[in-house]
Amino acid sequence: MKKLYYKIMVSSIYTAQNNGIMSDIWKFTSNFYFAFATTNFSMFTYLFLNNYILNHKLNFLNLIIIDGEYDFILNMTIYFFIPIMSINYFTFFKGDKYKKLIKKYQSSYNKKYFAWYFMVGFGFMFATLFLKK
Repeated sequence: MKKLYYKIMVSSIYTAQNNGIMSDIWKFTSNFYFAFATTNFSMFTYLFLNNYILNHKLNFLNLIIIDGEYDFILNMTIYFFIPIMSINYFTFFKGDKYKKLIKKYQSSYNKKYFAWYFMVGFGFMFATLFLKK
């Protein structure tokens, strides 16, 4: 599982570095792309467990910051997006660890792994909209 994580992240780095518009901030964009897709998977899992298996027993985790529809987005950012971005930063970019991983996983230095991961994550985002009550 760890190897797949590294391969997807190396593929995300390649995607961000070869993006013409934002290639100068590729560290942030590669981290953002991966965190966005992983947040979609995490939110789908959370909503499926909370709404259909645990019968809303995880509702105590929902923070009420702004009374309205934007609480869902803020909760998603606080619980999933920011921690995933932080973990990826310390795992890959602090101390230039990404250079070693790119050399180790040279065959993954393309857009294939990340494209599949991102598209499936995007599909899970739409599935999450149907699970949200």
